[in-house]
Amino acid sequence: MEPYHPDMIITNCPGCPFFLDRWQYVIAEQEGKTYGENGNGIPVLTYEELAGLVLGIDPWDLGLQVHQVGPEPLLDKMGVPYDPAKKYLGVDEKELKKPGLPTVLKCC
Repeated sequence: MEPYHPDMIITNCPGCPFFLDRWQYVIAEQEGKTYGENGNGIPVLTYEELAGLVLGIDPWDLGLQVHQVGPEPLLDKMGVPYDPAKKYLGVDEKELKKPGLPTVLKCC
């Protein structure tokens, strides 16, 4: 997909988004390489998540904050409104644990 510069990857099965999303993180950690624009990964959404965004459902209510590849560049490109301050708030407005971001370690 690298030469095509996709804005997102859309999947239709429950396992594919996990692997396509998670392994971008692993590749970034192990190889120091990302495939999206500006050093970001390529967001991976199920067609249900994409439909929810188009229908106006809040991205954090859809659970996009648990994806390894951050969805914000895609949300901005699509014009989807979101509140960054609410990204990691649970139903009771308590802060949830934040996932780690990949770090690119350069040797020598």
